[in-house]
Amino acid sequence: RAEKTKSSLLYDSAAARARIQAYNRLQAAAESCGEEIQVPEIVVVGGQSDGKSTLLEAFLGFRFNVREVEMGTRRPLVVQMVNSFEHTEPCCSFREEHCSDYSDPVPVDQISHEISARTKAHLNSLPQGHNVVSAHPLVMKVEYAHCPNLTLLDTPGMILKGELPHTASEIKEMVLDLIRPEHRLVVFLQQSSVEWASSLWLPVIQ
Repeated sequence: RAEKTKSSLLYDSAAARARIQAYNRLQAAAESCGEEIQVPEIVVVGGQSDGKSTLLEAFLGFRFNVREVEMGTRRPLVVQMVNSFEHTEPCCSFREEHCSDYSDPVPVDQISHEISARTKAHLNSLPQGHNVVSAHPLVMKVEYAHCPNLTLLDTPGMILKGELPHTASEIKEMVLDLIRPEHRLVVFLQQSSVEWASSLWLPVIQ
C-alpha cells in the first residue's frame, strides 16, 4: 500500500473530516426540508484524445477508462467521488442503466473492462444509425478515503467528422447540454502542440 502523500492528507486529517462532516450535515438538513443543494460539478471537455480521461484518472489516482483507436469515451461518464473514511482502497460500483440501484463493487483492474462492456451493451440496444455515441450517461461511484466529495463528468471528445454524418453534431450538442447548468464548472483541455487562439473547440463552449 502506497504511503500517504500531501494530496491524500487533504482528505485524511481532522480538519478535512470536520469540513466533510459539516457538508454532510448541510446536505441532510436540506433534504429534510425537501430541498436540494446544487453542489458544483466539473465537466471536462475538449477534442478527441486531448487528455480528458487522463485528467479524471489523476483526480482519482488510478486508471479506469478505456482508450480506443478511433474514439475513446462514447457516452458521458459521471464519476461520483464520495469521501469515505472506512474505504482505504477505492470501492467502485456502477449505477444500473434504468434504475437507481448500484452494482456490486468492481475491482479496480476490471474498471476499464466494465466501462467498455456497459457502453457496448447500451449502444447495441439503440437503433441502427444512432448507436455510435449516446447522451445517456454511465455513472460510476467511487468511495475512497483519499478523495473529495466531488462529481466529475468526462465527455466524448469533439470531432470534425465521425463514423456517421451526424456523429460530430451529436457530440457537440451533447457537450453543450452538459455544460449548460449553472452549477457546473467547465474545464477545457487543449493539446499543448496546438495554439490556444487557433483551437477549433474553444469557440464552441464560450
